[in-house]
Amino acid sequence: MSSFHKKLDSQYSIRGTKLKNNLPFISSGIPSLDHIIGGGLPTGAIFAVEEDVLGSYSRVLTKYYLAEGVTSEHALFIASADEDPKIIVNELPQPCVDLPKEVAPKEGNIEMKIAWRYEGLGQVESSFGSNSSFGHNFDLSKHMDKETVQNRNITYCFLNEDEYGNKDKVKGFKNYMFFKLLTDIKELVSKEEFQTSSKNKNILRISIQSLGSPIWLAADCDGEVNNDYGQDLIKFLYTLRVILRDTLAVAYITIPSHLFDDEHLMPRLLYSIDNAVRIESFAGSSRETNPVYSDYHGLFHVTKLSAIYSLVPYVPPSLDLAFKLRRKKFVIEKLHLPPELQESSEREQDDITAVPKAVSCGGFKKKDIDF
Repeated sequence: MSSFHKKLDSQYSIRGTKLKNNLPFISSGIPSLDHIIGGGLPTGAIFAVEEDVLGSYSRVLTKYYLAEGVTSEHALFIASADEDPKIIVNELPQPCVDLPKEVAPKEGNIEMKIAWRYEGLGQVESSFGSNSSFGHNFDLSKHMDKETVQNRNITYCFLNEDEYGNKDKVKGFKNYMFFKLLTDIKELVSKEEFQTSSKNKNILRISIQSLGSPIWLAADCDGEVNNDYGQDLIKFLYTLRVILRDTLAVAYITIPSHLFDDEHLMPRLLYSIDNAVRIESFAGSSRETNPVYSDYHGLFHVTKLSAIYSLVPYVPPSLDLAFKLRRKKFVIEKLHLPPELQESSEREQDDITAVPKAVSCGGFKKKDIDF
């Protein structure tokens, strides 16, 4: 029976994937992110990232996603209306050859000097997916070889003014850019290699950067400003979800939700999205200089987790998450706050008043007490 399973896995396995609930999963390029969302990105689904205010960290996640596709020899479809997709590909990070191993905490009864009541607590897993062999790690300080990128199957879609200007009205969309993007994706996904029934299978990684940015609001088919482009976004994501179902394609979309005027638009978009996360960067906020958050670069929120081919969705170990960006790693951890950074004058006054200055067994001071 085991030999039958091995033969079945080798027959239907695709490079850079793993099977879960009889569904191929791909890596996002970040092991900790794969661990949080349930093992990776399922094929035939939409994964959305709500961008941070400056958009710097969401761009880094996109680079990891595309770099993982190039390393795994997957087909790529990169679309953007803000910049030329070829510029994004030229900045992909290089895979790490040797990654420094993290020092694991020693087992045993470790004496804690903070408070004796914490000694009974177990070790906390701070970094998720650190021991996972699924996916790769990348070095942001080094760019991927151009020859390696050119040998991959990459399709670029740059949606500029020439693409949607002076076009006839498209049924269902006020902005031609949405229809043009859907048409290109449908044409590419319909190829035999991206179908589940194909013999020579391959994964199609779709990347759409800053969907719904001010450029998408520029003008409709009549040349007038499209103030109701939220309906176009809802229709686009719903149609895209129908196109991708039961295929070997994965859509990775970044959305600048902080620019939306309608606060109810993003919750409506989540109905057509399978998995979604939100990045809250500390850059430019009061938390950037707060010593409590000195070990992190921002908070990481999980807004939606789906249950594809399963009755119960995956639940991460913790929802209090924070991230930090290193040169060779994007790490998502449980948010750990220090118990106390320094003693305040009020705390010292309370401790002094709580301890008597002299007792019958001899005089002592506050500094002589050691817990």
